[in-house]
Amino acid sequence: MFAPLDMAELAALTSLPLRARCLADAVGAGRHRSRRRGASVEFADYRDYHPGDDLRRVDWRLLARTDRAHLREAHEETPMRVLLLLDVSASMNYASRPKLMTKLDYGRSALAALSLVVRRQRDAGGIGLLAEELSGYLPPSSSPGRLRSLWATLETPASSRQTPLARTLAQAADAAPRACLFVIASDFYEEADAIADVIRRLRFEGHDALALHLADPEEEDFTFSDPAQFQDPETGSEWPLDPPAAAAAYRAAFAAHRVRIHDLFLENGFAHLSLRTDVAPVDALSAYLAVRAGRS
Repeated sequence: MFAPLDMAELAALTSLPLRARCLADAVGAGRHRSRRRGASVEFADYRDYHPGDDLRRVDWRLLARTDRAHLREAHEETPMRVLLLLDVSASMNYASRPKLMTKLDYGRSALAALSLVVRRQRDAGGIGLLAEELSGYLPPSSSPGRLRSLWATLETPASSRQTPLARTLAQAADAAPRACLFVIASDFYEEADAIADVIRRLRFEGHDALALHLADPEEEDFTFSDPAQFQDPETGSEWPLDPPAAAAAYRAAFAAHRVRIHDLFLENGFAHLSLRTDVAPVDALSAYLAVRAGRS
């Protein structure tokens, strides 16, 4: 049983690979299995022998009992293609207090850990940065050097002022090979209706998706008490605000937006995880991977 990860200690680790290993070891994951049938060792079913079939797959004991030739079929372990996508917009650089990761650092760490899980499962990993345009794109690959390339891209991502999420996700869909798992780490500060079409497109094209919806604790709790100028980091716009007077309406709007994003992913058969930067993503990711392994 792993002790809970201390987020302050994790944030203090300056090495992204070390953070990734700490998270990946805590998350853990079993291998997934494809429902396609092939020649691997895990039995799936029998089928009748046909001339030209590989005689090595004939079940000779069953032949002796039934006087009919049957072939043993098995579940084939097929590489999964995983495309990790990181939102690098200015709003992702927010952290409400010292010793707390920014959303960008938290997303980098979670994706780096998942890339290690992908590598350990001998699956194919790829990467893309969601900026003004899709950048740093590497298609999914299971080559030995791909993990280092993924970490190098996540190590120093170029930040962007704004990210038109719908457009850059569409660009990722244009670039991706068939049947990918899109893992999107973002604060999803875009209207749900704006990204609905591209999420539906992913479903239509046979992809899968996992949303890592990131939030700083103050973005959710909004416990500010003093009147101040609040700035939109992506547009630079400022507004004078009395937090206690605005808190209830803000929290309601924040929660409603997150629910709408959550529903959008679920309506299309995808997964959505709400993650706060003051809580390690271990439990949420472990639960997701367990569910995914169970339905493979």
